[in-house]
Amino acid sequence: MAGESAPYRMLVLLEEPLEENIETLTRDGDVKEVNEHNVEKGETQSKSHEFVDELILPFNVDELDMLNEWFDKFDDEVCIPNEGHIKYEITSDGLIVLMLDKEIEHVVSKVKEFVSANQMLASDEEEQEYQKSAETGF
Repeated sequence: MAGESAPYRMLVLLEEPLEENIETLTRDGDVKEVNEHNVEKGETQSKSHEFVDELILPFNVDELDMLNEWFDKFDDEVCIPNEGHIKYEITSDGLIVLMLDKEIEHVVSKVKEFVSANQMLASDEEEQEYQKSAETGF
């Protein structure tokens, strides 16, 4: 396995605000209560994250072009229709954290369907590249 890079993994999490008031420390060391009234003033609210699933994506860490192409399609089909309720972070070491608002929990099945349906696209592209290199000798 030396020389091979690992596949990207997508952790799917549901995010929801915590309902109870929480005390937090401010930068100057004071204790402050965070609640819905503070949040309306633009202060951050604590949230909980529930692990839902881990999905293996059809490309490896060193395949940035495939990552970009795949996520362009993912954005178009999944993220843009749910804008404001979905976000993700991609790391350079192969981990993607996808967070969905709890209120759109039903989108998890769409994410899984998208990943499943687009497993073959990567395989088809790899096969085309292989065929092209075999024909041209490069």
